[in-house]
Amino acid sequence: MARPSPLEIYALLDKSNCKDCGRDTCMAFATDLLERNVVVQDCSHLMQDPKQFKKRDKLIKITTPPQKPVFIGIGERKCIVGGEEVLNRHQLTYYNETQIFIQIADDENDLEEIAKYLAEVKLERMGDVLRVSGIALRCVSGDAEQFRLAAKKLTEVSDLPVMLACFNPDILLAAAAEIKDKKPLLYAATKDSWEQIGKFAVENNLPVVAVSSDLDELISLSATLQKLGVTGIVLDPTTVFGPGNIALTYDNIMQLRIAAIDKEDANAGWPVMGVPAAYWSQVKIDDDKGLWEHQYQELIMGAIMESIDTNLIVLHSGKRKEDIWALLAMMTLRQSIFSDPRIYPAADPGIYEIGEPTDKSPIFVTSNYRLTKIPVEIDIKGANLDAYLLVVDSEGIGIESAVAGGQFSAGSIAEATKEFKAFDKVNHRILIIPGMAARLSGALEDEADCFVVVGPRDSSGIGKYMQEQWKPKEFMEQYEDLKE
Repeated sequence: MARPSPLEIYALLDKSNCKDCGRDTCMAFATDLLERNVVVQDCSHLMQDPKQFKKRDKLIKITTPPQKPVFIGIGERKCIVGGEEVLNRHQLTYYNETQIFIQIADDENDLEEIAKYLAEVKLERMGDVLRVSGIALRCVSGDAEQFRLAAKKLTEVSDLPVMLACFNPDILLAAAAEIKDKKPLLYAATKDSWEQIGKFAVENNLPVVAVSSDLDELISLSATLQKLGVTGIVLDPTTVFGPGNIALTYDNIMQLRIAAIDKEDANAGWPVMGVPAAYWSQVKIDDDKGLWEHQYQELIMGAIMESIDTNLIVLHSGKRKEDIWALLAMMTLRQSIFSDPRIYPAADPGIYEIGEPTDKSPIFVTSNYRLTKIPVEIDIKGANLDAYLLVVDSEGIGIESAVAGGQFSAGSIAEATKEFKAFDKVNHRILIIPGMAARLSGALEDEADCFVVVGPRDSSGIGKYMQEQWKPKEFMEQYEDLKE
């Protein structure tokens, strides 16, 4: 099905421009609906007027992506799994990042402490906050009461979404009944347990994982669960390790994604998950290898899955503070893959204070490409400098490309110094520009009536540069000589 246009969506709205949805016009609502910033249910007219129900149902149908989204959890930490429109990111964009769940056994002595830690983990990188998506509670004890109590404890100490993982349906559903109001994901419905788990899921409006290593059987399970009335399904083709098995796992995930997105198979049109944590039960742990070497193998599988937009992954590594490197690796890769290729990640132009600058502090100049501005800011802080950072509007393009394309020029920098009154903040007229923009120095001195110093090509060298080459008194003397 072709992607609808804003006009096609607009034609199904009542065109009243009522603003109840928070948008000024129905056309604005149509555009935001296409970009997933709102949902059909946000239009009160469509939801409340019986005369609009046919249009509402048609609108829901044409805006539902071929891979339907599934919601896990409640509140602010609720996560969306799947809901993608394209097979490859460059075709449009990926809308919902891979959700990373960390596996905890129900017999962990410090289960509550681990859950609290995972809920609080927060890494800030390039202006984004990177966090764990949820917890997969695994039934290791085989005891229904212990599993139920563990599930209850998790939801009491953490607001993270929970996946309950147990192949014994009686044990699984006893725990699910305890926390059903938290909207857990039920793992898993198999060819033997689909009816029991499916009926419970329908009664309580809960999402279910269908699992099978046989793709035909998995698709059949999906179809059967849908006929039963299940409205949220996640497909697990199983994750296998060993020689040749990484390729098999990759192929199975891709076959499901292709069937859903390119072939629009309704039974395959659900999120796909993988379990890199399966590494620990599928291979022999050799004592001659360090723990990190085994963790590394698990993370390789996780990285492969993230790179092909596997919608949910379950990791074993990363649940303790000493394994923060594992989470950082997975979340950093995810941040890169799920950036929107349609837009330049731009920061706001302006002059930023770093530390506690005075009228003697240096003024660094950079572009408003977010992945340039933020590292420069971090490196200035890392050098323990009190400084000003003048961020110039380069249309969100990095220094080297913006200099070549003319977006970062002597004129644009000079204009920024005036617009943001950069020299009103200091008792000098010195600008430090990036080494990649060295060729602009002469023209900039004329345009901005200042003395230009060429800094390091990479902001990581700012600390050393300031120690060895920052001589403001000498620079101002040269500026006065030039003025004469």
